Amino acid sequence: MPQAAMSPADIQRRKARNRKIVIGFFAFIGVVVVLESPLARVRSFQVSGNTTIPAQRIIAESGLHKGQSLWQVNRGNVAHHVTSKEPMIQSVAVSTDWVKGSIDLTVRERQVVAVYETSGKFYQLLNNGVVYQEAAPKDGLPYPLVTASQSHVKLGQAVSPEVTAVCKQLAKVDSGVLTDVSEFHVNGDGTVSLYLDNQFVVTCDTKGLVGSFNAMHSAVQYFIEKGYKPGNIDLSGAPPYLYTPFSNTSAGANEKGAQ
Repeated sequence: MPQAAMSPADIQRRKARNRKIVIGFFAFIGVVVVLESPLARVRSFQVSGNTTIPAQRIIAESGLHKGQSLWQVNRGNVAHHVTSKEPMIQSVAVSTDWVKGSIDLTVRERQVVAVYETSGKFYQLLNNGVVYQEAAPKDGLPYPLVTASQSHVKLGQAVSPEVTAVCKQLAKVDSGVLTDVSEFHVNGDGTVSLYLDNQFVVTCDTKGLVGSFNAMHSAVQYFIEKGYKPGNIDLSGAPPYLYTPFSNTSAGANEKGAQ
């Protein structure tokens, strides 16, 4: 039987469909060309914000490489690669310059806030409480000295939650405020004892350590002016603060003062 002639509407629909197929084919070819083009490849790297970790090491640990497709750069994965391998690096912001084919890595490094001493060895502590690296005694001079009951430490890991809490607090204060504190001893009961150069000891609540610095000097000065010999001043509670003499000082009942 002879085939029925196509209506003008059917012809237009077929032409429109064929045009879409052709356009789609060339669009696919265009996408492939763009993806494979050297212009869509990583050609260079820029690293900024790093003062401790060399740029080449950061690039090597990012998982990126020259020639890689810019479309394949996953910012979250890149940041995770770097921060998981470098405890000193707190965060990495990744941006792409498509014109230059460049990947920019903006690094935010952590800071060393203290030195942990145990069994005659010294370890640098970062602001998140993680042990960064072993240090010589002379390297610890610019930083507060922290001690606790934990004798076993491991590089890349936190000493304890209590020590971590102290490090986070120390990161919030200017180092000049701590010049007369020779040691921070973490007691493990939510308090930390500050050993001062004038032989007084001040006990503070760990979470309120920053606020205690403001009250510490005035409280110590109060008891000195009252004629008290070095002893322990408890700032972990609300004023008036409790003074307790050391066992080798003149005996006497606990005293309160320094409102």
